[in-house]
Amino acid sequence: VWHRVHLIDPRSVVENSIMPAYPWLADRAANADDDIQLKLKVLRRLGHPYTDEEIASAPEKLNGLSELDALVAYLQVLGTYRSSDDDSHGAAH
Repeated sequence: VWHRVHLIDPRSVVENSIMPAYPWLADRAANADDDIQLKLKVLRRLGHPYTDEEIASAPEKLNGLSELDALVAYLQVLGTYRSSDDDSHGAAH
């Protein structure tokens, strides 16, 4: 909820925020274009661990979502992905 409010009206949560408001994102449908599955396959080749099931269901999962929903989902996963060969979580070198 915080991210949604902050993106629609930043100064309602951070009084002196200089961030612009993005209220129109709530009114625009998330783009479930024909290329979404191809884009996810490319991202998987680049190392993101998308499963075949996630790729197949992507267009359906975007139905009814706004661009604001998509942006909030993106913001919430930033910094949370670690590849299986990422040894930066505390291992001694």
